[in-house]
Amino acid sequence: MVSASEVVDEHFGMISSNVATKIAEDRTMAAGADTMPQSPKATTIKIEDLIRERVRVETLVDIEEYVYRVYNTREVEIGGVNIPIRVVVLGTQGENARMILFQHKLDLANTVPIERGDRILARKFLVKRGYNGFELSSIAHSTIERTYAANSGINDFSLLDGQREVDVIGRIVSIGRVNHSIFSISRDNDSCNFTITDGPSTIKVSVIGNAVRDIVIAHPGDPVKIEFAQVRQGNGKSELYLNESSRILVGESLRARLRH
Repeated sequence: MVSASEVVDEHFGMISSNVATKIAEDRTMAAGADTMPQSPKATTIKIEDLIRERVRVETLVDIEEYVYRVYNTREVEIGGVNIPIRVVVLGTQGENARMILFQHKLDLANTVPIERGDRILARKFLVKRGYNGFELSSIAHSTIERTYAANSGINDFSLLDGQREVDVIGRIVSIGRVNHSIFSISRDNDSCNFTITDGPSTIKVSVIGNAVRDIVIAHPGDPVKIEFAQVRQGNGKSELYLNESSRILVGESLRARLRH
């Protein structure tokens, strides 16, 4: 159990006892979720059970569903502490529910990897009430297994003409420097340009937001998949523009997929 006095000491006495008590309670609850029994029993549900709120909050559940979108990692403030999270949207554009990956579960999205159109089996997630209805929250026992791989993405850039929003696969040719916004201390306003190739041709990619964090750790020659990229015209050529709704996927799992 975390005590309020311990929290006050961590903050060098610069917070009130009421704030310290709230932080201590939040941390204790989080610790309790991560120390559940080794084999907690989960109830199998469907996406409509979440959408129509036909399951109890705090229920431990398993669900098999299609992936509509995977967002980039970002930080949110919980109890005065910045916590990294990753949001995965299950279902379709019309009917969907959010699955939130916390801290040590963030990498599940990339190591599997989870891509748009895949079907996954998510085990031992907690039902929570979010801002937009019921959602799923990861705990220490949460796991994700891909049961169907969509293997989607355009790998021939000549097919991009006339498209508006696409998933694209290529290899990185070059990565430019990161530009930091002078109007905000947040890294979510960073921007960067890079170039990818499909073999015969190349295309420029402009990215702004937290997806910059994923491209700056990549290297020329790495395979890359971009989801929810906007196609724009620049200097008479198609270019890709990425924002907070886009995702960059670079990793060994993607490399293994492209070898097949």
